[in-house]
Amino acid sequence: MALTSMISFDAQSQYNRPQTPVPPYPYDTLEYVVNNTKANVQLSGTLTMPDNPKAVIVMATGSGSQNRDEEMFGHRPFKVIADYLSRNGYAVLRTDDRGIGQSTGDATLATTDDFAEDAKYAVESLKKLDALKDRPVGIIGHSEGGSIAIKCAPSVDFIITLAAPAIQGDSIILTQTKAMLDASGQGFAWDSLYPTLRKRYDTVMSNLPTSLLKIQLYNDVVKDIPPAMLTDQLINQINAEISAMCSPWYRTFLRYNPAEDIRNVDIPWLALNGTKDLQVLCEDNTSTIKQLNPNATVVVFDGLNHLFQQCNRGTVDEYAIIEQTISPQVLETILNWLNTSIATD
Repeated sequence: MALTSMISFDAQSQYNRPQTPVPPYPYDTLEYVVNNTKANVQLSGTLTMPDNPKAVIVMATGSGSQNRDEEMFGHRPFKVIADYLSRNGYAVLRTDDRGIGQSTGDATLATTDDFAEDAKYAVESLKKLDALKDRPVGIIGHSEGGSIAIKCAPSVDFIITLAAPAIQGDSIILTQTKAMLDASGQGFAWDSLYPTLRKRYDTVMSNLPTSLLKIQLYNDVVKDIPPAMLTDQLINQINAEISAMCSPWYRTFLRYNPAEDIRNVDIPWLALNGTKDLQVLCEDNTSTIKQLNPNATVVVFDGLNHLFQQCNRGTVDEYAIIEQTISPQVLETILNWLNTSIATD
């Protein structure tokens, strides 16, 4: 799968995560529910509210089912970001994704457009709070959450994207796959693997009905596997992967080219990426943003991975090993940009 859906969040306590905030907090922490009446979905979240907030921010998670903290391997990056910003005068709402925690709905039936609708409902809900009236409202989105922020740009006052895809979804996955092979010393396999992946993604991007698509993908996968090796376990694994590729989200993701949405962003936009991001490659995506929207403020951090951790290789296996949740330099950059470009007195 793509982006942060490659990782499931892990709430185990054995990890040392020194940046995770602990009480007492110098701001109010409120349980908050967003009602998406169009989709009949309720999103459960946490609103961190300082006195006299300068602006209000909605957090949008990356792909895959995420809780409000975007928790993985004991890291809680959204909690770290929310705490840092609320300590410095910004109200921040972070919510569990559909079907996670106390949130309702079925994420398996939803697409990025549906998640963008959730974010829009969150924005409109916050605008109605007396404490936040007349305050600028924006979105911080990580990975696919960056796509959500870009889609929501007409409805907000500013956006901040963390490793947002700027090229079509199939290209994101292909470049991601090659980068990970290269980083693991298996780059030699790319030339033989690429034609298979290209054909498979073209099939998924076609207009084939889901039932026929599953059959075609299954036949394509098993044709080169000796019958004796097709154990029940392997067949179940193949079918699970095919079901994921045939989901509304995956098919939409592969087809989505964000170019027009990027061009149309006409509000303040801070776009961040790390040079060792192997999931949303830095050069491919930041150069595209600069080309399509010269007004965006693009900042590249040397040596940071997809989670904006200081790292060695940028590979997924490092995410759990690294104690740092997010580089302090990234937090400082976000705050400085907000203070100079967005904040109200």
